Amino acid sequence: MIKRAIWFCFFVLIMYGCTTDNRTVREQKKEETTIEKKEIIITQGSKYELLEKANTYLKNRDYANALINIISAEKAGGGEELDPEIRVFKNNMIEKLNARAMYEKEVIEVGKGLELPLQYMVFYMEDEIIYPAFNIPVTFEMKKGKASITGKSYTNTSGVAECEVSKVESLVENEIIISADVYFDIAGETFYIAKLYREFALHYKSIKEQAVSFIIFERNIDKVVLNSASGKLIEDFFVKNGFSVYHGINESNRELFSGAVNGEPDSLKVYRDKLNTELIAFLYIESGFSSKVSEGFYFAKSKIILNIVDVETNKILFNSVVEDIKGAGNSEEKAGRKAINEATEKFIEKLTGQIDSLELKP
Repeated sequence: MIKRAIWFCFFVLIMYGCTTDNRTVREQKKEETTIEKKEIIITQGSKYELLEKANTYLKNRDYANALINIISAEKAGGGEELDPEIRVFKNNMIEKLNARAMYEKEVIEVGKGLELPLQYMVFYMEDEIIYPAFNIPVTFEMKKGKASITGKSYTNTSGVAECEVSKVESLVENEIIISADVYFDIAGETFYIAKLYREFALHYKSIKEQAVSFIIFERNIDKVVLNSASGKLIEDFFVKNGFSVYHGINESNRELFSGAVNGEPDSLKVYRDKLNTELIAFLYIESGFSSKVSEGFYFAKSKIILNIVDVETNKILFNSVVEDIKGAGNSEEKAGRKAINEATEKFIEKLTGQIDSLELKP
């Protein structure tokens, strides 16, 4: 009996010891397997986390950081199964990104800069809605001619990067061309988005290279003249000297005419909507009663003012005036007409000395 009990205890002890060993081995193998899986997750996770970050930035409409992270994910090692998703993400982003070169009509001159900076806008188009892309790195570069410009900039919260042109140094074929590009420097490499390339072409033009519409307001003493012979003579002078001239309007509304000459936007818009040219020549012809020498003998004075205006920029490009030109006649109206005729001759004579240097200047 005692012998049997001893053998039973010995058997249990052996079995218990074997069970303990087996359990320990299984736990060790399980731990080793877990470590191996963690190493794989870490490798995949770096790429996965970059993709997740890119998605988060995209949802927050931070397109610059979304691009940086998705490009970094594309370059990260491991996790090849994520590559198709990453490529689709990147291609969709680039497809929806777009750019626009925005700048006021500026006329350039050697030795001078532009009053307003060139503006380059980057935006993201989704469901026909435009979202500005901020903090996008933009490089501006001279492609034609030579000028001092802002080389690098970033888009602001409106998606706009600005390029100051502080001085135009030389022209090629009467123009300069400035390019705008988007470059990302990521991990020592440069990523370039070709579709966002834009150019700013800035020209130097004389008025002769552009069409000019004439608007004429003539008043003789107190009577508005709707068919101005003096206006026609001045128009013809420009045509004979190689200008492209369109007869626009014989104006009767002095208030509207004066408002446009003085740069009032609403008045300028009225004429801009009626005419097909960006340049308008506002010709003002007027005579006024001066004195009565005797019965049947009168004096009048007249003046002529010409302003050529760029209605897009609201700038007076050229101005010429003759005034206090006298005329006499046997009535106030005839004295005024004589004064206007005399002023017209004087004005054309003055223009003859100016015509060769008549250029489109800011």
